[in-house]
Amino acid sequence: MKLLIDLGNTRLKWATLSAGRLQPGGVFAHGGTPLAARLRMEWSELARVEAVPVASVAAPALEDELDAFVHQRFGLHAEFVRSPAAALGIRNAYAEPARLGVDRFLALAALHAERPQAQVLASVGTALTLDALDAGGVHHGGLIVASPYMMREAVLAGTARVGTASGRWAELADNTADAVVAGSLYAAAGAVDRFLAAAARRLGAPPALWLTGGGADELAPLLPAAGRVHDLVLRGLTLWAQAPAPPPGA
Repeated sequence: MKLLIDLGNTRLKWATLSAGRLQPGGVFAHGGTPLAARLRMEWSELARVEAVPVASVAAPALEDELDAFVHQRFGLHAEFVRSPAAALGIRNAYAEPARLGVDRFLALAALHAERPQAQVLASVGTALTLDALDAGGVHHGGLIVASPYMMREAVLAGTARVGTASGRWAELADNTADAVVAGSLYAAAGAVDRFLAAAARRLGAPPALWLTGGGADELAPLLPAAGRVHDLVLRGLTLWAQAPAPPPGA
């Protein structure tokens, strides 16, 4: 059995892969409680783990904490995946391939494996990332902007009298709290629309749009043409874990 981990900036998601089947595990926010204490509970019933591939965009200190617990619990070291120039049917657009967040690379690999077409993936987490992919699996680059949540936090941190971001969506807000929420969603949806237009020019046709991530629900109503996809990073990590090992010296 392989233990697959998606370690994000705020959450950890995990699943197991056995006999070619991905089995759901769990998800939790990793701030506050020591990581080892939470993982001890999460993985109390796991046994015979043979490998622990990890897709991480978290701080190195958190990666070290995870690796130390994996070694203590299973006698293994975590295998931190980094984005390559090409793998799993995807050709990375970045001149420095490893600089592309591995969560983005693996999500694109999972999406392409299931739907090889011109498409844009919008992942709404701590950040909003946008990536364009053609039908042949060539990545044409992307954008990173603040997610609606982070936009609201920035407004609260940088202004004296806004007070709260606990408002609701309104097309034309008549109070400050709603104005902050609506403004963040308008800004994010506008970035997606502009990126879609740029991707259509590059790809030669309007791409399909997919939304994923923990913040996708609140953005989806402003992007009615978007489809929803889930657990792409873990599904991409499954492809990585099942891929043949490269020959020595490759």
